[in-house]
Amino acid sequence: MLKSLVNIESAFSHVRWFTILLLVSHLLVALSVIGFSLRFKNRQADKIYALQGEESVMCALNQNTTENRPVEAKATIEMFHQYFFNLYPSMESIKFQMERALSMADNSAYSMYENMSLNGFYRQMVEAGIQCQYKCDSVVTDFSRYPYGAVMYGKTAIIRRSSTTIRELITSCELRNCPRSESTPNGFLIENLQVISNKDIELNTLY
Repeated sequence: MLKSLVNIESAFSHVRWFTILLLVSHLLVALSVIGFSLRFKNRQADKIYALQGEESVMCALNQNTTENRPVEAKATIEMFHQYFFNLYPSMESIKFQMERALSMADNSAYSMYENMSLNGFYRQMVEAGIQCQYKCDSVVTDFSRYPYGAVMYGKTAIIRRSSTTIRELITSCELRNCPRSESTPNGFLIENLQVISNKDIELNTLY
């Protein structure tokens, strides 16, 4: 009888230790999953996605997201110019492009668009089947002042049925911080847009 009691106690002791080990192992697994999840969340928080156009995405990684504002600023400038200067001979397409561009800027961009409309630029494009292609060469930003300064250097190709004219395009603007939204995904509003140069240059091709 005593031997049976000893065996039962020994069995309970083994079960107890097995249960403790099982609980400890489950606890370690749970802690590991939580730790991995937190590390993944922190890594994702360090990513900034700077949108360029409708499809391409430039991803910047940094521990301090404020250091990536110049990257987002350049992406904003390029995206705005893509909308504003990449034009096809279709009023519907032009209207869509202008709506997207003007939602990213203040009245300075609208004034430029209005002047071009009043001068018949868009109407002539559609009637003559003229296409305008834009290419950005570089964007220089100045974060030593606020609103931030920016200058875009690029080219436009005015493509007609009989010829193609290549023009130098240099613009300047200021960038002000604003809430991120569908219209301003990088958190910048373009202000005081000006065209510095839009002269013809001697190039055979745009690229």
